[in-house]
Amino acid sequence: MPKTLAMAEMSELSPSDFLRELHCHGVRRVSRVTYRKNRNTIWSLTQRGTVLNVHEIFRLAPPDILRAFAVITKQGGLSSRTAEAASQAISDWPVLNAAIAAARAEYDERRATASCDGVGSVTHCCATPEQRAYVRALYSHFNRTRFGGVLPEGIPVRLSRRMKSALGHMLPGEHKGRRYVVEVALNVDLLLVGNGAERVDTLLHEMAHAADYLLTGARGHGRSWREWAVTVGCTPEMTYARPVRRRKRRRDLVTRVPPLPHALRRHKA
Repeated sequence: MPKTLAMAEMSELSPSDFLRELHCHGVRRVSRVTYRKNRNTIWSLTQRGTVLNVHEIFRLAPPDILRAFAVITKQGGLSSRTAEAASQAISDWPVLNAAIAAARAEYDERRATASCDGVGSVTHCCATPEQRAYVRALYSHFNRTRFGGVLPEGIPVRLSRRMKSALGHMLPGEHKGRRYVVEVALNVDLLLVGNGAERVDTLLHEMAHAADYLLTGARGHGRSWREWAVTVGCTPEMTYARPVRRRKRRRDLVTRVPPLPHALRRHKA
């Protein structure tokens, strides 16, 4: 991404510099900072709050943004209004917004160029045919009962065995002024026994992103997304706080097909 003059004048922070600044502000739990290049995720805390992953543009973070990160990391996430206000200040940083907009435009253009109709191919799905039918039935059920049918039925829904900390994502796209959803993906671990509530919450979370993007053009966890989350009944927060059961080894296959919700079984009957 080309730098503007204003960006060029900023001093760059290495990950160790960023971590040192956090420690100077009293942060003790975080032991590592990583820079990531992406289009949607601004920051995340992983490894039980010891690793802070941030968008690569934060190598140019000014003191007020570093202080905001210190507030969030001290509290281990968005556990208070103070932390939420700090997160909002980070999201509103103009340099961040410009970097994400440029990354999205570059990605959308690359994807559109590679596809004759502007809708690129979906990445690998690890689901069995039975699992694919299951997640499709869940999507259709919730679209009908909680979203009022506003979402297109044809949005691809896939399972991924490559996600590590993430439970799901919604991949937005745009071509010649037309917004579309490339895919909704769920971590295959969500199909394990004991993850029923987490599975439903994650799917609704990503469907809320899809509805928010298609109807308003908004991406991320802003006010309009939170309104959707409350309306459809999923946790209106960026991350899911409850523990999720995981595969013992990432190479392990998950073939389980959970039972459909009672309401959906009655509808199918």
